[in-house]
Amino acid sequence: MKKPQRRPDLPARISDNEKRRLDPSPLPERIHNLLTTVKYEGSSKHKRHPHLYGLSPFTGSRGDATLCDEHANFGQADMATVPLLIKRGIQAGLVGTALWTVADNGWIYEGRLTNAVQSEYHGYPVRPTEAIAEAVYLRFRDWADKHGSDADKKAASNCQALYGFS
Repeated sequence: MKKPQRRPDLPARISDNEKRRLDPSPLPERIHNLLTTVKYEGSSKHKRHPHLYGLSPFTGSRGDATLCDEHANFGQADMATVPLLIKRGIQAGLVGTALWTVADNGWIYEGRLTNAVQSEYHGYPVRPTEAIAEAVYLRFRDWADKHGSDADKKAASNCQALYGFS
């Protein structure tokens, strides 16, 4: 198996939001509802080159935001995988105060609600030092082992290596 690319040095998070939690036992109705309603809407705040993704330039302060294209090497071609990543994360029960997923290359992404009426979310890479990262990995690994495809199991393995989980 090819070793995942080493993660780049990420800017330190100003604070780690301890309120971010996985739902201990998401109800099947919630999973079904999310699978049928969630939409992705990209955010220029989390792209170094938003124009390449058809987004307007970002004019505010990015603060400690992680960047999909710069930090996690999530390119234009990867945009086609977003619906599958959303489905993967929801099916794996990576829901709670936000949504999470694990990409094939091992990166964990967090989806934050942007528009509640439209059920639109934007996403960004999660740092290995963030408290939620290991909890997401452990739940995803367990799901992948029991219910996932070979690609899901490989994503879990890549996540373990990329984030340095034991």
